[in-house]
Amino acid sequence: DGKTARRSFDTRERRNPLHAISAWSSQHQLVLGQVAVDEKSNEISAIPRLLTLLDIENCIITLDAMGCQKDIAKQIVKGKADYVLALKGNQSGMKAELEAWWHKSMREGTTPYTYDEFSEVSAGHGRIETRHCEQLIIDRSWLDKDYRWDGLQSVIKVTATVEEKLSGKKSEETRWYISSLALNVQQALDAVRSHWQVESMHWMLDVTFREDESRIRRGTGALAFNVLRKIALSLFKQDTSKNISMVRKKKIAAIDDEYRSVLLKTGIKML
Repeated sequence: DGKTARRSFDTRERRNPLHAISAWSSQHQLVLGQVAVDEKSNEISAIPRLLTLLDIENCIITLDAMGCQKDIAKQIVKGKADYVLALKGNQSGMKAELEAWWHKSMREGTTPYTYDEFSEVSAGHGRIETRHCEQLIIDRSWLDKDYRWDGLQSVIKVTATVEEKLSGKKSEETRWYISSLALNVQQALDAVRSHWQVESMHWMLDVTFREDESRIRRGTGALAFNVLRKIALSLFKQDTSKNISMVRKKKIAAIDDEYRSVLLKTGIKML
């Protein structure tokens, strides 16, 4: 996923703010690689470049709607990996076709070999969220030839219902995904949920490391400090010596030589 360092622009030099595409490992809780681009619209061309830097074999690659592109799906499959891609308005024709297939299958009936569903409930921050995930195997021959993407096996539908504990107000949102994964609905939901960890990483860069407020912009300064923040973030996440917030870890690391040594040893183990 991509993130912009909003105040890294330079009006005098006519330089746009830094926008970096990051590959986040939800299993290892660290950034595996990144590519800097000039504008957000260039994410589509930057994602293939980032994928070439990584060994993605046997991994599940998740991307938001901007990365839902036929060539990107082909590259992921060629790299012997699977994909889960968010399906929205940028692929409206494909979305309409798959929704039609979904409703047709529901009307005519499904089998345990083509359809499964799973629900989970979580509570926190004053609300209760129920996520209902459904996965349907696609008959590729039914699709238009333009939509028979490499590796495409299933369509995933996630319905999230949120209830506010105090007000009792409820809201519901439905999201669609296409995937090369076979029928395993719990794995599909886990992949969808894991994608939001990269958004959490971006939030921590802004809130804990205050990246959006940084005016470092000369030369490659913005990019260099972006990399350093992500390295520090990974070190704090991997460190288990202190069960405290990342903000407190930052403060202790600034004044405690011994704790900084612990963090550096953690970094060496990661390498």
